[in-house]
Amino acid sequence: MILHKLSFIVLLLAGCSFTHVEPVAQWPTATTLRVVQTTPVPTLDRDLQAVAGASTEPSPTSEALSANSDGDGETCQATAGELTLHTVNAQIDYQTHSVVVEQAVRYINHTNDTLAQIVMNVEANYRPGTFTLDSISMQGEMGLTYELTGRRLTVELPRPLEPGCTVNLRLAFRLAVPNILAGSVDAYRGFLGYTPRQMNMGHWLPTVAVYMNSDWITRDATFIGEQVVLDQADWDVSIEVSGASESLMVAGPGVETNIGSRSWHFDQRGGRDFTISLSEEFNVVRQLLDNGITVEVYTFDDAVVTTDNGPVDGAAFALVHASRSLAMYADLFGDFPYARMVVVQGDFPDGMEFSGIVFVSGDWFRSFTGSAASYLMLITVHEVSHQWWYARVGSDSALNPWLDEALATYSEYVFIEEYYPDLKDWWWTFRVDPYNPQGYVDETVYEFSSIREYINAVYLRGVRMLDALRNDLGTEAFFAWLRRYAEAGAGRVVTPDLIWSLLTQEQFDATRATRQIYLRDAVL
Repeated sequence: MILHKLSFIVLLLAGCSFTHVEPVAQWPTATTLRVVQTTPVPTLDRDLQAVAGASTEPSPTSEALSANSDGDGETCQATAGELTLHTVNAQIDYQTHSVVVEQAVRYINHTNDTLAQIVMNVEANYRPGTFTLDSISMQGEMGLTYELTGRRLTVELPRPLEPGCTVNLRLAFRLAVPNILAGSVDAYRGFLGYTPRQMNMGHWLPTVAVYMNSDWITRDATFIGEQVVLDQADWDVSIEVSGASESLMVAGPGVETNIGSRSWHFDQRGGRDFTISLSEEFNVVRQLLDNGITVEVYTFDDAVVTTDNGPVDGAAFALVHASRSLAMYADLFGDFPYARMVVVQGDFPDGMEFSGIVFVSGDWFRSFTGSAASYLMLITVHEVSHQWWYARVGSDSALNPWLDEALATYSEYVFIEEYYPDLKDWWWTFRVDPYNPQGYVDETVYEFSSIREYINAVYLRGVRMLDALRNDLGTEAFFAWLRRYAEAGAGRVVTPDLIWSLLTQEQFDATRATRQIYLRDAVL
């Protein structure tokens, strides 16, 4: 039988499942880099100043990067609904775990406001020494004023960006990918980190901040939960890897093309992020689903475990359950938004979701004994469900964490109901009941003094609330409601107002008592 707490887990989740907990640590103090122009820019209608000593030439880049900038870097010919486009060229040194990146960002002002600045969120700058910004430029300009404070990068525009207009920015930066040290406070952020056999690059690329209510959103960092808020964007990414053998494999989402020896191109549309994992030791298994989606699972040799009953193949098990859950959730909640689903065995605790790719901790593979009553099954289907409750429907993971985490956790139970009905009681007694969870489901990540409190309220009370709402509405109406939510929220960053607005008046009245029990803001 799987123990409720596995002794070898040293840190809690990467923000998307719940197992072991540790005291809350503090983020490093944010530092500020500010580059200010000091001489007039010799173009019309400019009131900013030129950077002293800064290069006046755009960074060397590829034809793909150059093709995304027009004239003075601005156009007003964007198509309605067109997404921000990130065109990336990355030179990765696998041996030194360093990366040199040139990133072109074509941003369309779909807001109703005239923008004086663009704000980007740089998650990689959470840890000193990881991210080094070399330059920001815009074609036709001799320099831009910008400020990087912690994870927030503010770029002052030479002139206001009107609604419907487009601006093209170029960033040049370097990454020193950190080591994943087992037992360290940063280990759970191993989705951006390396071990002797793996290099993970999650949240490594700057993203344009969500603009909502006339404000750019950058949430304060804390070790409790997650604090990312991401719009969907298109990603055109080329990578070239040195310092690695011919056996190197890259696990990544979207349409993948091998363009040369240790060189790849990825085209991912509508991703809230772009994430890859590299290794010289990957084994890969694939399955093509009836709906045309390909599921791929990348694991290491230790995913096959020797037991008293013979070898147990965790990779094959994960492939079957990722495939089943993907097809099931597509039937329940609407189409899977991508052509490929990639699952990667991660050398860090628990799991983590990204667009079209997820990590499942190697701990769950190594502890797998062949039983479906296992963390390997639960975390795999949990992360797959985040392709709806994160990648398809976006939300504010700092202020409204239940919108993705409670739904993803309850999706585990829904999967078990379909494929392992005999384990329904086990799931409640294993996942929820022993913790006697307390707290309001709709609290923010900033209101908890420990990770345990956060998990109890958001995840555990969250699934109890969803189960109670299902009883209030009836199973058929409950899943019809969740499907309406998945469809109405597709491609957006939503608030809880949306999910409650999709109840009929009769349903709203029928769920009032449940909402009063579990929510601080019961939306009466």
